[in-house]
Amino acid sequence: MKLALIKFSVGGLAVLISYIVSVILPWKEFGGIFATFPAVFLVSMCITGMQFGNEVAMHVSRGAVFGMIGVMFSILATWGLLQAIQMWLVSIIGGFIAWFVSAVIIFEIVELIAHKRRGKNGWKTERSNSK
Repeated sequence: MKLALIKFSVGGLAVLISYIVSVILPWKEFGGIFATFPAVFLVSMCITGMQFGNEVAMHVSRGAVFGMIGVMFSILATWGLLQAIQMWLVSIIGGFIAWFVSAVIIFEIVELIAHKRRGKNGWKTERSNSK
C-alpha cells in the first residue's frame, strides 16, 4: 500500500506540475512536454528494482517501451481526432484506444520475433520464457 501511495503521489505531482507550467507559460506546447514526463515509469523502475531486483526491472522496462511507443500513437490519434471532429472527450477516448491497441500490437510483434529467434540466442520476453 505504501508503494502504491508513492506511485500515486509522484504521478499526481507530475500532472500538477504539467498543469501549472501550461497555465503559467505563454507557450502552451511547452506544458505538453511536461505532460509526457515519465514520472510513473521512473518511480516504478526504482520500486521494482528495490523490491524484485534487476531481472524483473528489466522486464518492466521492456514493457514500458511498448507502452511509451503506444503513447506516441495515442498523441497522434488524439491530435488527429481533435483536428477532424473537434470533440475533446471523443478524441481522448480514441487516443486511449490507440495507445492500448498499438502497445499490444507492438508487444505481440516483439513476442513473435523473440519466439522465432529463440534458437538463435535472441532476446526473450517474460511470456516467451514461460512457453
